[in-house]
Amino acid sequence: MGAMLDVPWNGVVFTPPTAIDIATIEDAIVNRLSSQINSIEIAHYPDRPETWRLTHRVGAALVRYDGARYGELLDTAAIIQERKLEFEIAIMMRDLGWAVGGDPSGPSPGAYAIIEGIRTALTGYRIPGCRQMYPVREQFVKRDKQGGVWTYASTFALSTVAVEASQAQRFPLFVKGIALEEGGQTSITVGAAAYTFNSNLQVQLPQGNVFAVSITGPGGGLLIQGTDFSVDRAGGIVTAIPGGAISAGETVQIAYTYAEEVIATTGQSEPAN
Repeated sequence: MGAMLDVPWNGVVFTPPTAIDIATIEDAIVNRLSSQINSIEIAHYPDRPETWRLTHRVGAALVRYDGARYGELLDTAAIIQERKLEFEIAIMMRDLGWAVGGDPSGPSPGAYAIIEGIRTALTGYRIPGCRQMYPVREQFVKRDKQGGVWTYASTFALSTVAVEASQAQRFPLFVKGIALEEGGQTSITVGAAAYTFNSNLQVQLPQGNVFAVSITGPGGGLLIQGTDFSVDRAGGIVTAIPGGAISAGETVQIAYTYAEEVIATTGQSEPAN
C-alpha cells in the first residue's frame, strides 16, 4: 500500500532546462534493450521489488537509476556542470547457460550470454542530449536457492550537461560543441574494417561525430550514401536503406573519419527585454 496524501495527486510534468532527464534516459535504455534482446523480459525496476516475482521462463533484466556525480562548475554566468549518470541493470536468469562440464550453447540463453548481450547493446549507445554509454562494472549479486535464480548487476554510465533552472534568461548562448581538433589534427581517419549489419539494418561505429563514411560491399563494390545507406553522424550509426544493396546480417568494410567531442562554454546571453 502506498503513502496516503492529504489531497489527491494528479502527477507532475517535469520540464528540465535541458532536454534530458532521468526518466527520459531510463526509457531510452529500456527501449534499446527491448529492441536488441527478445529472449527475456526487459522492464523498469519495480516500485515494490519485494512483491515482484520472476515469471518469464528464461529470465529478466530490470533497469534502475543508480545515481549521478557532478563535475566542477564551468566558467559561465549560469550554473552549468557535467553530470555523469549511472544506471544498473539487474539481470535475473534461471541458469548460467550450461550444466557442469557441458557446452554453453543450449535451448535458451544463460546469465553469461545475456550479460554479454546487454554489454553489446549499450556500449557506445548514444541517447540524444548525452554522450555515448559505456560499461562501469559487472558483478555477481546472489543466487536464490529456493527459486534457483542467478542475479547479476551490470552498471553503465553516460554524461550530459546539468543547467540551473532560472526564471531569468542567463544561460549561455553556446553550452556544448564539437571540436574538430585532437592532438594537433583536425580529424582522425579510421581504416576499413569489417562490420555486420544487425536485424535492424544498423551498424554502431566505435566513435561518434563521424563523417566521410565509405562502405565497400561483399562483392567489392563501393556503396552509395543516400541510396544504399544513411549515417547518423553524431551517434556514429550507419543504417542500411531498404531496397538498397545491404541486407540484415551482411558484412561490409567501413572506413570513416571522426572528431573528438569536448565541452565548450561562452559567457552569458543578453537578458530578454
